[in-house]
Amino acid sequence: MRSEYLDSITGIANRYFFDKQLHRAWVNAQKTKNPLSLLLCEIDQLNSERSRSAADSCLQKIAECLKATLRRPTDVAAYYEGKKFALLLPYTDAHGTLIITHRILTNVRSLALVCEPSELSESSHTAQTVTISIGGHSFWPVPGVSLDTIVHLAEIRLFQAKNCGGNQSRLSTTCRDVLL
Repeated sequence: MRSEYLDSITGIANRYFFDKQLHRAWVNAQKTKNPLSLLLCEIDQLNSERSRSAADSCLQKIAECLKATLRRPTDVAAYYEGKKFALLLPYTDAHGTLIITHRILTNVRSLALVCEPSELSESSHTAQTVTISIGGHSFWPVPGVSLDTIVHLAEIRLFQAKNCGGNQSRLSTTCRDVLL
């Protein structure tokens, strides 16, 4: 991958590259009538007040973990923004997406990264193990549904996962039966 497509902190694909690949995968899914899944992941605890280098190190380790979880060359892991990452899973239906989200949650937990509290933090003053929340949408192309709608649905599921305490995933799907 060319350097202009890599995020300078995490070393994985950047948002620009991800957006291009998402559009390309969307067009391909519409042509081939194959499934496509989108995951948005957000680190539940990341204390950027403590040390920028510690926060960057955490982002790098999570990025490596996400990239290592993906197995196919068409899958894309990218740094999205802030504490967020995005995963693009062409040719992946809801069942396959559930397997991948479970693998991600397990792999991130196994990293056992610790987020030290800041002196400025109003929350608990004990160190917390870093976890990740995942929101996603898996779909078969449906006429009249836009790519923006798919991204919005993944964002809603991410919000739900975080609102329910984090360290979990929430997924929605557009069933193939809608096409029949």
